[in-house]
Amino acid sequence: MALIPKVGRNKFSIRFVFITISIFLWLGIALHFFPIWWMLSTSFSSAIDSFKFPPPLFPAKPTIKAYIFFLHIPSDTAVANYILPMSLYLKNSAIMTGAIMASQIFFTATIGYALSKLFSARWSRIIFLYCIGTMMFSAQVSLIPHYLILRHFPFPTLNIPKIPFTNIPFPSHNFINTYWAVILPAMYAAFNVLLFKGFFDTIPDEIINSARLDGASEFGILRRIVLPLSKPIFAVVAYFTFSSAWNSFMWPLIVLQDIKKWPLSVGIYMLSLGKGMNTVMALSVIESIPVFIMFIVFREYLMKGIKLRGFK
Repeated sequence: MALIPKVGRNKFSIRFVFITISIFLWLGIALHFFPIWWMLSTSFSSAIDSFKFPPPLFPAKPTIKAYIFFLHIPSDTAVANYILPMSLYLKNSAIMTGAIMASQIFFTATIGYALSKLFSARWSRIIFLYCIGTMMFSAQVSLIPHYLILRHFPFPTLNIPKIPFTNIPFPSHNFINTYWAVILPAMYAAFNVLLFKGFFDTIPDEIINSARLDGASEFGILRRIVLPLSKPIFAVVAYFTFSSAWNSFMWPLIVLQDIKKWPLSVGIYMLSLGKGMNTVMALSVIESIPVFIMFIVFREYLMKGIKLRGFK
């Protein structure tokens, strides 16, 4: 439905309002696209032109040298001692993002299904409030507890406790400086549980009970019945999970000291400390391409929107 009906648009007052709204919306679109255009323009500019102020809207002498930097870092650069080829960081980001997507979607979907179809109303409400209660705490608050528990897993303490009446510490494992240090804390997301439960609640219980009478297991029901009916919510959760994991920066910077395990986001940040703005922008363009591709893949569900009960 049109924002302003076609009937009466010829009137001066309505036409004035229509033109004003159109100008305002187009101005907002231009403001949103300007940073993207500036990033693309700067990535094709030379290192000298990238530091000009005000920044040029078009590169004076377009070049792809900044994109070549993605595949190889010359040995004479100032950052060659602590920055590896960006392709290695791209591979690290792909590994960690893929593992986070697979584990987080699996765990949050099964939790949402259990809360929606397995527990009684009373216990479902209690456990659901406990699950989403983690949303009350910001990510910064949990940084230190997460670091400690990964440093001496499963003990979130500064020192490993000792076995009672002995001088022997409990067995523990150090996940710091490994892919698991990034993957394990991201296996659970309370917001995804909220989305999954809200969508699974709209699936009629009669379908689930009929499958149980036929002897189907709960995992079989989830895989053969619930999953085909829930493709929209799985697509939305997959996109949000991918975007969050791919763009993650602070936590990998804290727990990964080995530069060979850095994701692309950390590699670009370190590179920005000693390289031209054009190179940083070129790498930023490359980093944003997978997110754009994921948006194109799931655009139908994202644009359509997911109507969850309680969020209409």
